[in-house]
Amino acid sequence: MKKTVMIVDDESELRSSISTFLQNEGYLTLNARNGNEALRLIEENKNIDIMLLDVMMPEKDGYETLRDLRMAKNGTPVILLTAKTDEVDKLLGLEIGADDYITKPFSLREVVARMKAVLRRTSEEQADDEWIEQVDIKINLSTYEVYVNGTKANLTPTEFKVLATLLEKPGRVYSRLQLMNIAVGEAFVNYERSIDTHMSNLRRKLSELGSSASIQTVYGIGYRFGVEE
Repeated sequence: MKKTVMIVDDESELRSSISTFLQNEGYLTLNARNGNEALRLIEENKNIDIMLLDVMMPEKDGYETLRDLRMAKNGTPVILLTAKTDEVDKLLGLEIGADDYITKPFSLREVVARMKAVLRRTSEEQADDEWIEQVDIKINLSTYEVYVNGTKANLTPTEFKVLATLLEKPGRVYSRLQLMNIAVGEAFVNYERSIDTHMSNLRRKLSELGSSASIQTVYGIGYRFGVEE
């Protein structure tokens, strides 16, 4: 089945170029000129698989759009398109809930490669009703659902993959690089420190739902789950 990509950018020529290239690669596309239009379209089209979201746009920029999307508990994978090269700006996008980012100018083949890396997580074939339970957390590997004390948690695809990896082998220490490779793919290997941002968001979300689970930092190495200090 073809994947549907929403392209959100105020530059009409760039939108058209990306859309044409992706269609030639076998994807379906939807285009939006700004964040407000994107949010309307995503509400009307529940089958959007991934969004390419420009940061600098009039009316509602990419950061605002992403915040609104996540506040509405929409977990659609999002790749930010940005002309900003500051690491702080990139980490801000990850903190809000982006799954990856691409710095302008970029090649269209790079866009496809990054999309495939993100979509790989959500398109993996998993056994039906495959659950993992640890402490007060219960996750379904086939539906990407997470429950904490019986309440459904709103995690991004990256946060889900990180949590599932840690829960599958309690006590095992994973390096930042290992977690980024597992969660996002080799396209993001140079930004393994950004796993700290994802982990901070994950811990906050679990805490807000009253979880007593322990995701520990192993200083100088990475992270582990469920080991008493």
